[in-house]
Amino acid sequence: MRKQTTLLGAGGLALSLLATSVMAQGVTSAEIAQLGNTLTPVGAERAGNAAGTIPEWTGGLGPDAGQALADNFQTNPFAGEQPEFVITAQNYQQYRDNLSPGQIAMFERYPETFRMPIYKSQRTVGYPQYVYDQVKATAGQARLVNNGDGIENFSHGVFAFPIPKAGAEVIWNHNTRYRVNIKRWYMQAMPQTNGSYTLIKLEEEVGYPQYMPDVDESAMPNTLLFFKQRVNAPARLAGNVLLVHDTLD
Repeated sequence: MRKQTTLLGAGGLALSLLATSVMAQGVTSAEIAQLGNTLTPVGAERAGNAAGTIPEWTGGLGPDAGQALADNFQTNPFAGEQPEFVITAQNYQQYRDNLSPGQIAMFERYPETFRMPIYKSQRTVGYPQYVYDQVKATAGQARLVNNGDGIENFSHGVFAFPIPKAGAEVIWNHNTRYRVNIKRWYMQAMPQTNGSYTLIKLEEEVGYPQYMPDVDESAMPNTLLFFKQRVNAPARLAGNVLLVHDTLD
């Protein structure tokens, strides 16, 4: 009987620790006030790092940063920049602590051709003002549910947890990041070591209830997004369709 009690107690402790690691504490008004001040409007650190390799965030890349092109794209605003240095098979060992195992393997397998030009870091990300306003207005409202697999009190917004207190909240910030409806066509390829590959051609559509004029978003508060993918090539895969209704909980 004593052994059974001990096991049950240990199990209860494990469940308690698991719940603690997932369920976060609420944020204070003082923490929310940091948004747009010591933090960026979406919760990142505004200041650069001590080493000086990451600069301060100053608002991101402006809409006039590059010359506008006819196809609604812009020219590269950093086209004139040169690499700070280049990592090659001859010097990669001195940067080993900052390289992934895969990158190291590339230097060792392709010592004559693989190289990594390293450029100055730029903090170019910026969002529309209404995104910043919404993030601050809803900060602290969302709550994790179902051991972090879902969230509540957050419908059709962006960046559910701008001041995250748990790892699961960081994941949900990624899931609820700012995005808009898109339709795109693209190709995938997985080259073999001998250079051969097969192109997979896909078309995708992603829609968000708050940006779909023919959808009543109030009728689907638990819907995060709609996703449709169709494979067009190669012939053995053409016609396959994937349809997803992604939810908040």
